Amino acid sequence: MSYDLAVFDPRPELRLRAAFESWYDERTEWEDDLDYNQPSNATPALQAWFDEIRQKFVPMNGPLAPDDVGTREDELVADYTICKDLIYIAFSWGDAEAAYEMAKQLAAKHKVGFLDASGDEGAAWFPCAGDSLEVIHVAAENSDE
Repeated sequence: MSYDLAVFDPRPELRLRAAFESWYDERTEWEDDLDYNQPSNATPALQAWFDEIRQKFVPMNGPLAPDDVGTREDELVADYTICKDLIYIAFSWGDAEAAYEMAKQLAAKHKVGFLDASGDEGAAWFPCAGDSLEVIHVAAENSDE
């Protein structure tokens, strides 16, 4: 098992939970005709987010994965799945806290959405004023709607 996070293009229509869940379910079927290891698949903001986080959490696969990935004891690695409007990332559970903090901080910096896919609430965070994020909605079973 892995600790999973996602960042996404925070389009206005995704601020509605039903639209977000439909989009997310469709996206995570991974049925696009893409090489999901290619950062160039993503929007410029998602590419910028990826370019920063990969400096700490090196890719396990794809064109930017080092030949010796996973051989150093102190190395942090992640498995990135990249499409046009979503990057889904699997981390080691031992790295969960550091991954969460860095991924969320960079999401705010690059004005992309953030989802703790392994979290209990399924909260979707969207950029707001400054370099910050706000929770717009949570998974239906966790909300009072």
